[in-house]
Formats: sequence, C-alpha cells, structure tokens
Amino acid sequence: MTRLLLAACIASALCACTPEPEAPPTPKPPAAPAARAEIAPAVAEAPANPEPAKAPAAPETWELPGSLGPLTTRLELDARFGKANVREETFDGTEGSGSYPALVVFPDDPRKRLELVLDADNPDAPIRELRVPSMDSRWHDPTGLRTGISLAELVALNGAPVSFYGLGWDYGGTVQDWHGGKLANAVGNPLFHRVTLAARKDVGDAPLPAGDASFRSDDARWPAIGRQLVVAEIGISWPHDGDE
Repeated sequence: MTRLLLAACIASALCACTPEPEAPPTPKPPAAPAARAEIAPAVAEAPANPEPAKAPAAPETWELPGSLGPLTTRLELDARFGKANVREETFDGTEGSGSYPALVVFPDDPRKRLELVLDADNPDAPIRELRVPSMDSRWHDPTGLRTGISLAELVALNGAPVSFYGLGWDYGGTVQDWHGGKLANAVGNPLFHRVTLAARKDVGDAPLPAGDASFRSDDARWPAIGRQLVVAEIGISWPHDGDE
C-alpha cells in the first residue's frame, strides 16, 4: 500500500514538472508589394537656337498683274512658281515679223499657263506683256476680265460697246476700240488691256464678222455675236511713254 502511494506521488510530481508544448507561432501576413516608382518620360532639350517656323506658302490668287511687273526676273518667277514650272519658249510674230521669246509659267497646264512676253531684240529689257492664251484660264485682272467670257459679258464689264477686227487673219478678233469704257487704254491708265475674240466652239458654220475690217459689238447686222463670240486671249501691259 505504501509502495502504491509513493508511486502515485512520484507520477504526480513528474507531470507537474513536464512543460506544456508551446502553440505554433501565428504566421505574419505577407507584406504588400512595394509601389512601382513612376518614371517620367525623358524630355528632349530644346535646341539653343531654334529655327523659326516657316510660314505656309500663300495661295495663288491668279489675279494679274499682282506682284508681276515689267522688271520681274526669271529668278523671281522660279521662286514664286517653282523652277520646274517656268521655261523659255519662242513664238512667231504676226504677219511674218520674225520671232520673239517669252517666259512661260505652268507651260503644260492650259488653265494656269501664263506667257511673259520679252523684247525680241533684247531679252533683258522690261517685260512687254502678260499674256493669257488659254480659254477658261484661272488668270484674270481686278475688273473680272478673263478668257472664256462672252462678248456680251465683255461689253458689260466695259460699260460701253467695243469695236473689233473681223475674224480670220493675224489680228482677227482683236478689240481695237473700247469707246471710252472702263477697259479703255486711256493716257494715264496704269495698265493696258488687249483682248482677242474668237468664235465659240458650238457656233458651227454660223456667219460671223470676218476680214480686215472693224465691227461693233452692237452692230444690228450681227444680233447674235454677243453670245457667239468669246474672249480667247487677253494681254496686260504697262504703257510706255508716248503710248496712247
């Protein structure tokens, strides 16, 4: 009995001395990922001496004479219209009077073609005339004079009848009297106008004024010429001393 009691006491003492197992440590929550630093895009340094922005080219106005004058040079034409759009050509004079040179702008485009007629004996002399030789050209003068308009429209621009040579020869269709109208080549005017008339394409075989004679736009013998004739060519020039 005594032995049993002693054994029980020893067992109790051993249990009291045995430590309890520790609870496993609570795991720490994972750390939040570090925020990615934003890298600002590299900014190119401005050049020390920036070039000034080039102004856009001014649109062509097609108004004559505009900036063109009797002393306009080939270099100025090249700069304005492009060197590839300017070339020199030679033309036959009227009634076998030889030939003469001209600087031609946009030579291959009928609607833009412009001929700057030069002196036959001295190509370096002032330009003699700005000539628009094509129907329905874009070129015009400040009054609205342009190729392609009818004789009736020309008379309205002039504000008076006009007289012209009959068709069918070197000077055929040339207006030779403006009868005091707005387009008259009066002394003191800064510009002279030269206008050549021709038959409309759809006129066919209709009788028209012809030959080396002068006809008026209001001639009752030709009641339909106001529509049948159109401006086929215009020339603008600067009067010289003594011109009338």
